[in-house]
Amino acid sequence: MTHSGGRSGARDSALPMLASVCATTATAAALVVTAKAGLPFDRLGWTMFLVMAAGMLGLAAGWWAFRLMGFELRRLTIRTAVAALAIGATMVWGTNALASQVWKTAWQRYIDELGGTGACLSGTPYGERWASAITMTVGDDGRPMEVWPGKVDGSTRPTSTKVLRLHFDKSRTHPLSPADATSRDLLDSYGCR
Repeated sequence: MTHSGGRSGARDSALPMLASVCATTATAAALVVTAKAGLPFDRLGWTMFLVMAAGMLGLAAGWWAFRLMGFELRRLTIRTAVAALAIGATMVWGTNALASQVWKTAWQRYIDELGGTGACLSGTPYGERWASAITMTVGDDGRPMEVWPGKVDGSTRPTSTKVLRLHFDKSRTHPLSPADATSRDLLDSYGCR
């Protein structure tokens, strides 16, 4: 009878699979963050480098951490695989939820800052319930976001026909700002800012 020195599970070790899940999770999380931040459209070369670096760091960190926990000697089981995939998916989902709060879309920023409940434009034709927003591409041409007014239910006031134009920066971290004098006057007339 031969004895393999306690390394009988080394060939079907759980370590490679767990490290691969860590790499995939880190890569997916990096893709989510760069997509939410708008980086793929601005700096594609750097974005791919950062995503690949995150994946490699995830692989190295996963290999190191799970090796310290002794997973190189444990066999890969269905329970281990399912748990690793579930934890990885949960981490990517959490990253997406967090990134969605940091880098919001133009419409979400509009609701939070100007048109949502309790904001200065909420009960106006430009409020969330009545306005329709058209977000034009924000690129090097600098075209602003446009908010078209709607008719407020039960209002006797004539509906405004002025289009509210707002600058929405690429980093998605600065407040919306009026793009022209008409929009600035419109915001001032409703007591905004």
